[in-house]
Amino acid sequence: MLAAQSSSVAFARPGVSRASTSTTTRRPVVVARASSASASDFSRRSVLLTPALVSLLGLPNAANARDGPSVLVVGSTGATGRLVVEELAKSGKTGRLVAGARSAEKAESLGLGTSADVLGGVDVTKTPNELAETFKGFDIIVVATGFVPGNPFKMNEAAHAVDNLGAQHVADAAKIAGVKRVVLISSILTNGPGMGAEDTPGYKITNAFGRVLEEKLVGENYLRSSGVPWTIVRPAGLKNDEPRAPLVLTDGDVMTSGEISRALVAKVMAYAAFDPSCEGRIIEIAESGSFTGGDPAAGKKFSLDSDPAGWFA
Repeated sequence: MLAAQSSSVAFARPGVSRASTSTTTRRPVVVARASSASASDFSRRSVLLTPALVSLLGLPNAANARDGPSVLVVGSTGATGRLVVEELAKSGKTGRLVAGARSAEKAESLGLGTSADVLGGVDVTKTPNELAETFKGFDIIVVATGFVPGNPFKMNEAAHAVDNLGAQHVADAAKIAGVKRVVLISSILTNGPGMGAEDTPGYKITNAFGRVLEEKLVGENYLRSSGVPWTIVRPAGLKNDEPRAPLVLTDGDVMTSGEISRALVAKVMAYAAFDPSCEGRIIEIAESGSFTGGDPAAGKKFSLDSDPAGWFA
């Protein structure tokens, strides 16, 4: 069952906003939520300013505002992406935290400006060189994008552009920009044929939407071979309810069914992004009791109130 985010069908694939991209031509510095008296005349809405204008106004650069790695969340307006931003903010581990979206206006309307700075014009269908300009200065890129099923005659094209080529563009851009790690939300059963699960209902039904699992597999494999440090998190089928059962975590190519709360996915993403042991790993996640035939024997189970620092050991 495909796991993902953004506005989507029941399978809840990672989605990317279809709003228009920013018209800013120079790479912006994001300045948001003025907190000092000297900046009190500025709106609390995030604004895009060029470095020259920031210097002229005497405003602080958000990139240097706090200690810790700088993190950009791509696809932050999706149903899971929004929660990832919130969890990263709550973690206290980030320096600069930026919610990237195709439309800054949409991101602001969803309240993302209360948890992070907001940057528009972030679109995985752009060329790697264009994306690299956006990625410069960030240590970690968290990717929560995926095609949103719509026109049945264009689903294959959309899945190819976002889940396949989009992941490749991110990998190439991250390498150009010197990003330290890319953390990608994917889906269980992405490697269905390779794990002998091609004939399972979950694989057949999910892949019927734009052959999306096949496209995701190409994107995953490209990222893994790109030379950029990576982590891939594959959730089971997403649900909007709050988590109610323990987290089950396995390595890749184990889960063939299951469900998981988006909120729990976001928490896993927020901690996996900083955990050194997660580098170079595929991690599959679901909630206990949601599997067909019982929890996987290879899975580790963690109570919802357990310390996330011990999840990935």
